Amino acid sequence: MPWHSKAHKEIINCIDGVGGLGIGDGAPEIATGSRDGTVKIWDPRQRDTPVANMEPIEGETKRDCWTVAFGHAFNDQDRCVCAGYDNGDIKLFDLRNMSLRWETNIKNGVCCVEFDRKDINMNKLVATSLEGKFHVFDLRTQHSTKGFASVSEKAHKSTIWQVKHLPQNRDIFMTAGGAGNLHLWK
Repeated sequence: MPWHSKAHKEIINCIDGVGGLGIGDGAPEIATGSRDGTVKIWDPRQRDTPVANMEPIEGETKRDCWTVAFGHAFNDQDRCVCAGYDNGDIKLFDLRNMSLRWETNIKNGVCCVEFDRKDINMNKLVATSLEGKFHVFDLRTQHSTKGFASVSEKAHKSTIWQVKHLPQNRDIFMTAGGAGNLHLWK
C-alpha cells in the first residue's frame, strides 16, 4: 500500500535503508537527508511522522546534507546513521541514545559515506569528497580528543561521487569519479 509524506522543507538529496530481510537487526527504517539541514529516520509502519529527526540547533547554520548511511545495526537495540554535508562535516548519530556520537570535518563537501557493512558492530567508514579524496575511518579505534583513526588518499582527479563495498569481502571497495573513472581499493 503506497503512502506519501511531506518529509522535508527542501530537496531530499539522499536516502538509505536498513532492517528487515536480514540486512541488519531491528525495525525496517529509511534515512533521508535534505538541503534543509535535517536527517530524518522513517519507519514505514508509522506513517507521516519520522521516528527520529536530527536537525541543527536554533541559531546554528543549516548545512546541506548530501549523503546518509546506516551502520552498527547488529542487534535489535543499536543502530547509527552517518551523514555527510556540503561543508565537509561528517556526523555520526547514535539512534539508541539519540545523540551525536562523533563529528569531524574533512575540509570539502562529503559526496558519499558508507559503512563496510550495515549489520555488524561498527568497523570501517569510508567518506568521499568533492576534491577527489576518500577518507577511511577505523571505527574501532577512537581517541578521546582526536577522534577515530583514519587514513586519506587522493584517488581521482575529479570529485568522487560514490563508494561501495564488496558484500563478499568488506575490505574491498570501489570509488566512482566524476571523470568516469572507477578505482578498486583493498
